[in-house]
Amino acid sequence: MRKIYLIPALLFMMLLIASCRKRDGLTADNYVVFETAAQGITAAETSITVRLKLAIHSTQEIPVTIDLSETGVQYGVDYNTSPAAVNGKIQLTVPSGSNEASFIVNKSNAVLFDGDEQLVFDINNAAAPVLIGVTRRFRLDFGEIVAANASLTINGGGTLYPNKVFVDLSANRQTAVNRNGWDLGFYTAAGEYRVILNSSAAMMAKQINKNDLNMVTATDTLGFSTDVAFNQFAPITISLPYIDYPSGDLNRTAIAAVSAIADENKVYIVNRGLAPGSPAASRGWKKIRILRNASGGYTLQHADINASTFSSIDIAKDDQYFFRYLSFESGVVNVEPTKKKWDLAWTYFSNVTNFGSGEVPYLFQDILLINRNVQIAKVMTAAKSFTDFTEADLAAQSFLTTQNAFAADWRSGGGPSSSPAVRTDRYYIIKDGDNNYYKLRFTALTQNGERGYPAFESVLVKKG
Repeated sequence: MRKIYLIPALLFMMLLIASCRKRDGLTADNYVVFETAAQGITAAETSITVRLKLAIHSTQEIPVTIDLSETGVQYGVDYNTSPAAVNGKIQLTVPSGSNEASFIVNKSNAVLFDGDEQLVFDINNAAAPVLIGVTRRFRLDFGEIVAANASLTINGGGTLYPNKVFVDLSANRQTAVNRNGWDLGFYTAAGEYRVILNSSAAMMAKQINKNDLNMVTATDTLGFSTDVAFNQFAPITISLPYIDYPSGDLNRTAIAAVSAIADENKVYIVNRGLAPGSPAASRGWKKIRILRNASGGYTLQHADINASTFSSIDIAKDDQYFFRYLSFESGVVNVEPTKKKWDLAWTYFSNVTNFGSGEVPYLFQDILLINRNVQIAKVMTAAKSFTDFTEADLAAQSFLTTQNAFAADWRSGGGPSSSPAVRTDRYYIIKDGDNNYYKLRFTALTQNGERGYPAFESVLVKKG
């Protein structure tokens, strides 16, 4: 009798253990970490946002406790945080359905810093089932840093790639902006008047032979829905002139240089492209005309296609930036950081490809662009390993300056016949706007299988 009862009991226990093991094997651990290990807050900055990330979006609220320690500064006198620290601790909550939380460090007004002041934040506790990951400590220096070693997961926003992300290697910092938040960029160099489209939103523009917006109607746009659109099956001569050529050459933009002679500046019909989404929604159409103004900047006239009146807005040049940006809805908006505060940009992008009969506009995900003051060279690991590359190897490199020199070279696949993956046989040497040299290699294309979160590591090779 005892034997008859024992066998079912043992079988039940074995099935229970197997079930638990199977469940545990399918459920990945979720970790909370700081986005980066160290950053600096410059003299010109009044605050900085510090972000924490979960490896996986949480299905419940996750309270996180952060310990704070000071060197050379005093809370409430030299700085404060939002939310406030209480007894040296900051309490945050990662919302349900999210994978991010943040707090802000604010410098106090009229306080002068020597540059050796420092704050250290440690993740002390995270509510179950979340564990604390490797990057559990974040150091904030009250002065600019040149990061010797950095690793970063780019916050592209996921598979719908809603963000364009600007990366500053020396500051170990990223700036993510919604790629739906602007339309046009206005070049700031003295004596030059060039305008770019939001290539992260698949925008296009076609000039028509009119220079009065009020004289333009829907009849002026017949056939544009096919021609001024990303249509790989159209003849190659049709759509290519209506995008900004992906190299970043300002002589190959869809919108011609803005003339000092007002009558020479024609009207453009603008396809605003696509908003992030699945399916991606159309952002609509506009008619625009751009002039130089008496203050040395630009004047944009814009309206809907059938409108009988138009709106005007002035865009001033600002030498701190390469471009100043404008949204048809919001006016002048901040997009890219100042000239020396970013090196690389990850984005959805209006690129070109060749299907056998010439280049056609083609939309790419996971494109890496370089800033206009940055240079890049590629090194194959067969020639020199990433670990072994040193300052002595810099002289032998051939550097490129076109914005899409990086492009999709760092990854393979992604088409209908192959899965995308990081290429491990190559890495890159980046020369930034301050003449710092970095070696950089990508370590992941996805996070937990989700596109839109590539990761890389960089190492300082030579300080500028």
